[in-house]
Amino acid sequence: MAPQGQPRQQIVRPLGRHMHNQPLKSQRAKWIALSCVALLTMVVAFSGFALMRLRSNVQTAEMNIGELSSNLASGPLDILVIGSDTRAGDNGAYGTAEDAASGARSDVMMLVQVSEDRSNVNVISFPRDLMVDIPKCTDADTGEVYPASEETQINESLERGGPGCTVATISNLTGIAIDHFMLVDFNAVKALSRVVGGVEVCVTEPIDDTYSGLKLPAGTSSVEGEQALAFLRSRHGFGDGSDTARIQAQQSFLASLLRKVQAEGTLTNPAMLLNIAEAITQNVTVDKELTNLGNLVSIGAIFANIDLSKVVFATVPNEPYIYDSNKLQLSADAEAFFTKLQNDESLVEPAPTATASDSETPAPAAPELTYALGVSVTDATGVENRAEELAPKIEETGFTSVTVDSTDAVYTASAIYYPYGYEAEAQAIADLFGITSLTPSDQYVGIAVILGEDLAESDTIAAPTSEIAAGASGQTADQVTCQQSFGY
Repeated sequence: MAPQGQPRQQIVRPLGRHMHNQPLKSQRAKWIALSCVALLTMVVAFSGFALMRLRSNVQTAEMNIGELSSNLASGPLDILVIGSDTRAGDNGAYGTAEDAASGARSDVMMLVQVSEDRSNVNVISFPRDLMVDIPKCTDADTGEVYPASEETQINESLERGGPGCTVATISNLTGIAIDHFMLVDFNAVKALSRVVGGVEVCVTEPIDDTYSGLKLPAGTSSVEGEQALAFLRSRHGFGDGSDTARIQAQQSFLASLLRKVQAEGTLTNPAMLLNIAEAITQNVTVDKELTNLGNLVSIGAIFANIDLSKVVFATVPNEPYIYDSNKLQLSADAEAFFTKLQNDESLVEPAPTATASDSETPAPAAPELTYALGVSVTDATGVENRAEELAPKIEETGFTSVTVDSTDAVYTASAIYYPYGYEAEAQAIADLFGITSLTPSDQYVGIAVILGEDLAESDTIAAPTSEIAAGASGQTADQVTCQQSFGY
C-alpha cells in the first residue's frame, strides 16, 4: 500500500536505491556524518574565537597525498568538507563491531566555494555512490601507496590514505584547486545543533525511520542532538529513498540553519561563537595549514551578512551509472557546471526571459499526442479539490490515465517526479503549470505531480527570477522548502 499522502496509483515503489527489505549486517551506508556541521564549522572556524580553539584543540592531517592534474583552476577560496562515518571513539554507538573495525568512508562530500570578492557562496554536494576515477594516493603516516583506481565509488577515496585523497579525487573531477579540507564526525553534528538551539525542518508526511532513529510528525519541527543527526542520516524517509533525495534534505537543513544563525546574530555574538567553537573542534580534523591562515578571520562576518539568495546549495549533475542503475555517474551537464566553478562564478543565474519577438509571434500549434504513461496528481496545496480542478488540464495535453489524490500535508512548492527516459512527458506537464522542480528516478513507473501552495490559487506559477546553472538540483539559502517524505 502506498504511504499516506502518496498517489494511490502504484507510482512509487516501496523500496528506494540501496534500500533492503531486511536490515543489512553492516549499517555503514545508513550512518552518515552530516554536512550541517560542515558548513557552519567552516563559517565560524575563521572567527577569532573559533580560530583560537582550532589551534589548541583540532587534529590535523596532510593535505596533498594524491596525484593532481596539472591544470587546476584557482582563485576563490575552496574548502572541501568531508563527513566521516568512522565508528572510532564515541561514534562506536552507531552500527556494529564490524562497522567499527572497517575504517571510515567519506559519505558526505561538500565543496564550499567562497568567491574571490566574497559576495557569492557555492556549496556543491557529491553523492556517495558517484562513480569516478580515484588518483594514486600515498598515506602520509604509513607510507602505503594506493594505486589509481578507475570507475570507483567516490566515498572509497577516504580509505586510500585519508582526507587528502578525497581532496585529490574531487580536485581532479572538478578542475578546481582545493585550498583546505575539514573532516567532521557524528558527535560534532549533535553538539553543534544543541548549541544553536535546534534547527527547523519540514516534512510532508510523518516519518518513523527505525534505521536512523528519525521520528517526526508531518509539518515543521525543531531538531537537535540525536534527532538532528538522524534527520541528516536518514535515507529511508525522503523522496525515493536514494542518496540524492537525502542530499536534498541535507541542503534544506543547511539553508534553515544558515537562516537561523543569521537572523539571530549568532555569527556576530562572541559568546555564541566561543560555545560553537568549543562544541565542534573536538570532532574535526583539518589540513595543517588551515589553523594558521589569519587572512580568513573575516569569513564568519561575511556569512553573518551575506545575501542568502547568493548562497546556493547544489548537487553535481548526475545520471544513473551505465553499468549499474543503483549507482551514479556525472551527466553531460557537469562540464558546464564545473566551468562555472573554475571561473569563480555563482551557480545562481538569472532565469531566461521571453524576448519581444517571442511574445509577438504565436508559437506553432503543438501536435496532438497521446501519452499512455500514467499520471498521479496529489493535492498538497491546503485548498480543497485543487487536484480535481487541475487534473483536466493534464488530460487535455494528451495523458489518458490521470488519477487524483490528496494529503493533509502542505507542500511549499509543487514538484514532479518521473521515471528516467520520460523527461519530455514530465516537461509537458511542468510547462502547463510553470513547475520547475522535476526529479527523475528509477523508483517511479509513472509521473507523480505534487501540487503545492504555489498552485493553491493560481493555475500557473510565476516564472522564477533565477535558477541553478546547468539544470542542477538544489536551492538557495533564502528558500524555505518542505521535504517529500514517507513513513518507514
